[in-house]
Amino acid sequence: MVISPKLGRGLAGAALCLLAVTGCSSPQDSDSKSGDSSAEEAGSKDGAKPGVEKVDPDDVIAKQDVKVPGSDEDEVTVAIHSLVVDGKTQTLTMVVTPHFRSVGDDESISIYDSWGENKFNPQLIDADNLKVYSPISDTYEEWTSDPVFTKTTNNQPVTAWAVFKAPENDIDSVDIRLQESWPKFTDIPITES
Repeated sequence: MVISPKLGRGLAGAALCLLAVTGCSSPQDSDSKSGDSSAEEAGSKDGAKPGVEKVDPDDVIAKQDVKVPGSDEDEVTVAIHSLVVDGKTQTLTMVVTPHFRSVGDDESISIYDSWGENKFNPQLIDADNLKVYSPISDTYEEWTSDPVFTKTTNNQPVTAWAVFKAPENDIDSVDIRLQESWPKFTDIPITES
């Protein structure tokens, strides 16, 4: 294959441009930033650093012990940890602790089991404005903990969550309905992140 001199010069020019764009930084340039550049790049524009949400199972707003639907002997403790608005969404975080007599202490118990094999579909109720918020749904998947794969063992707490649209009205609290057969949580405060 023969390359014409004109094409050869064009290819050489393109290669030089590519080198100019990608290879013109020196080790000094990369060290000139103070601090750890990867940590700075990983943070958000407002300077927040990546982290892990801390959920203390004992630090809850309200809790109740309820019967598992369809069972005479199994119970679950459901506690509200927080309801936090962040921009266009609000996230409900719960702590669920199963107390099942029907299974051994080492057997897995899922959120689905704790809900009596019913759908995990928490609802936020704004009674003053006659509005009910259900978890955000996208392509048949709800923005919630996976109720089948979110598991624990007897008497051990597990965290569950659900994401909703932020309140449309200026409200300070909502009622929360977790299961039709359970009493609702009332006046749960909404906090800003």
